Amino acid sequence: MNKNLLVALILTFVSTAAWLPAASAEATVELVPSSRVILKIIPGMTIDEIIARIYPREKDLWPQIREKLIETNPTSFHPYSDRLVNGARLKLVDIRRVYAEEIAGKIKVGHVARLEGRATARDLNDRFGELQINSQIFEGDRLETDAESQLLIVMDDGAEIHLKPDSVVKVSEYTITSGYGKESSSILDLLRGGFRKITGSIGASALANYQVQTGFATIGIRGTDYLIKLCKGDDCTQTVGRNDREAKLHAAVLEGAITLTTDEDVQILMAMGEYGTATSEKLTLERDVPVPLGFLDTDEAEQFNVTIPQQADEGSSPWVWILGVLLLAAGL
Repeated sequence: MNKNLLVALILTFVSTAAWLPAASAEATVELVPSSRVILKIIPGMTIDEIIARIYPREKDLWPQIREKLIETNPTSFHPYSDRLVNGARLKLVDIRRVYAEEIAGKIKVGHVARLEGRATARDLNDRFGELQINSQIFEGDRLETDAESQLLIVMDDGAEIHLKPDSVVKVSEYTITSGYGKESSSILDLLRGGFRKITGSIGASALANYQVQTGFATIGIRGTDYLIKLCKGDDCTQTVGRNDREAKLHAAVLEGAITLTTDEDVQILMAMGEYGTATSEKLTLERDVPVPLGFLDTDEAEQFNVTIPQQADEGSSPWVWILGVLLLAAGL
């Protein structure tokens, strides 16, 4: 790209930026990666010059924009420097403002702690937006990850939701009260794909209401680390929605214990190191069936396999159940 064409491209960005509204004192600003790209950095260009030309009306945000551009384009800068690499591409950022009225009446319940790829949230008012690190999560949000993307949400009670690629979960209810008593609740709806859940203070409370609804079974727990995924039958390399006629729920416990309960009150208990499945017809504790490919990632598989010897010996299996019962007794 020659210099004249590059200048024309930047001027186009400037004209677009000129239409952006002035910052509002009642708006929260988020900087998100843009689809706009400077295709080729030419000698003599500086990051500060680019920012001044493309975001002329956002002077108060220039330091944040600068930091975000460097974060978004690590290979476009010389190591440990803000000097641009000649010939490199530079992906720009967009300025997203969330106005006070957009979050009025909404209850914050967590935040994005880690994001790989792209994830989105749709709130109770049907507002839709891309998530970024530190984006707030509200009660009622429907969270979705793209294929090959992963999302870690840390809830305000310390719980962690590791949303898998190509997955959808809704934070249907999340109420935190003093002492995490019976008015506290955590109700999640798994609509597609899967997640790993490490429970926080609500899940550890014997009084609080904790449920994960999957369409096949409701999961109840007390202080544990577990995984669930809606797969295409026994092929967990393919994720499906819970209304898919071939959908099958797969569950594994890395620590603690969980219960799977149907609408007809049929229930199974799964203790640490156990693997189970659920369909519309039955719940099954899979004692002699290996965990399917695609269900656990490498780290999860390593952790899960460490627990398997506890249940391999038929003579020791009652102790696993006794442990599970003791872990759940306080809350069931």
